[in-house]
Amino acid sequence: MATAVFVGLATLDIAYALDRYPDEDTKTQAREAFLSAGGPAANAAVAYAFLSGRTPALVTALGEHQLAQMIRHDLDEHGVAPVDVTSAGAQRPPISSVMVATGAGTRTIVSLDGSQISAPFQPRQLGPLNDAAVLLIDGHYPELAIGFATAAKAAGVPVLLDAGRWRAIHAELLPLTDIAICSAAFAPPGVEPEDLFDHLRGLGVGYAAITHGGKPIRYVTPDGRGEIEVAETPVIDTLGAGDVLHGAFCHYYAAGQAFPDALRHAAEVASASCGYLGTREWMRHRE
Repeated sequence: MATAVFVGLATLDIAYALDRYPDEDTKTQAREAFLSAGGPAANAAVAYAFLSGRTPALVTALGEHQLAQMIRHDLDEHGVAPVDVTSAGAQRPPISSVMVATGAGTRTIVSLDGSQISAPFQPRQLGPLNDAAVLLIDGHYPELAIGFATAAKAAGVPVLLDAGRWRAIHAELLPLTDIAICSAAFAPPGVEPEDLFDHLRGLGVGYAAITHGGKPIRYVTPDGRGEIEVAETPVIDTLGAGDVLHGAFCHYYAAGQAFPDALRHAAEVASASCGYLGTREWMRHRE
């Protein structure tokens, strides 16, 4: 049975909920703390697994470090099958420290992401694509992203790019991309915001969307352009909301929904996730 494949970053997220951000050089007692696997591809895979009831593959770099075991345990608990391309590596996995200001509904993240980890691509890693209905790449671990996107393109598997902030690797990934879901911060060099859709279409991206928090999601398809209103919901924590949207989109799109419908339903899920602390609590409250 076809499922989704996610390629990119998996981190260990350590987050603290505060009423407001602390002042510099002070000590602050948090209201609550939570710890889980994180990262764009990992969070999206967890959301997909929850909504679809299927087991997606997450191709990432973990290694043998004891902190990597915590990431593996969380992924396993949420129905995600990690494919570790550095299984014998001794590197420490990326750690993200997060402060969530619940009064403002904002979060601040400090992380090394995967920039100091080498994650080489090998054709033998492509096995999960055999059962893939869609491939998501988040732009981390460039060799893996290029290798999987190239193979998926050749096999006719739709390639979805999670385009947060511009990275140099995006210049190579966009021509391999079928669907790009971009944040408002995504800014290719020399491209004005109002020209982004035309720029993407010129590179062969057939479907694209731009998210901007609680503002309407703008999108373009081969048939034209449109907007999707984002429902007003109580916002406690926006951590991982974009990742949830991408994972939910993969679920609805792989289930056969048209691009605008899949995007609309994914936005509803992402909005609802902002009403709870952390990147997992929303699942406990969803029927």
